Amino acid sequence: MDVERNSGSSKSWWQQFSDFMRNDTKGVEIVSYSVSGILLIVAYRKIRPFTIFGKSSDIPDHFIRDQIRQFGRVKKIEPSQQHGPLLVVQHRPPAKILFWSSKTIPIKINGININANGYSWLQSVVAGKDICFVPMKQPSSEAHAECRVYLTESKKHIDIGEALLSLGFAKLTIAVPKPARNRKDVYAAQLYQHYRTLAKAERYAKDRRNGLWQGALPPRVWPLSVWPVLWDRLVNRNRLPVLIR
Repeated sequence: MDVERNSGSSKSWWQQFSDFMRNDTKGVEIVSYSVSGILLIVAYRKIRPFTIFGKSSDIPDHFIRDQIRQFGRVKKIEPSQQHGPLLVVQHRPPAKILFWSSKTIPIKINGININANGYSWLQSVVAGKDICFVPMKQPSSEAHAECRVYLTESKKHIDIGEALLSLGFAKLTIAVPKPARNRKDVYAAQLYQHYRTLAKAERYAKDRRNGLWQGALPPRVWPLSVWPVLWDRLVNRNRLPVLIR
């Protein structure tokens, strides 16, 4: 009897808790439902699977900080004298249950100013297409959300901002930030990489005097004018057709 008493008292707290939970099924159900409910609340707050964005303030702060991708369809391109062309997007959350909703959110392509040729390009290439957009900064007004935007209907995702800059249909308005010291900082790393890509695209257009740079910059002297042509034939052979398609 003493041996059995001693063995029972030597059980760890986890073993005692497990024995209690096995003998009390109601307790098991309460704990299971509580844990499931907490996980559901956390998941909803993190990814907002049912929320359809209709204005910039609808986008949670952690969507910007964690660079969470969103998807939708461009319903139209709306001209704006103050902000430039805006993409009017019908947002598609991960689990869309409000199929009848026609709510749209205006999106400005972050980091660039688009000219008239860029507006026409957006009308012909982007309007009516499926896109992926990533919110880039805290909204300064309710007029629009600033995002980087990708076309998703082709095999390769095309960065629309990069395409406009490469064609000379836009100017870069933001300086490239310094590289992030903390590699775990997703937002800083993505910000640096994005603006670095945009700056590279603008240099591409300047070197070739594409679009608005044809009149804004003097012609390149020979042999400097020949080098971009040769480089495009060797490396960037399929670049422009992909962007224009």
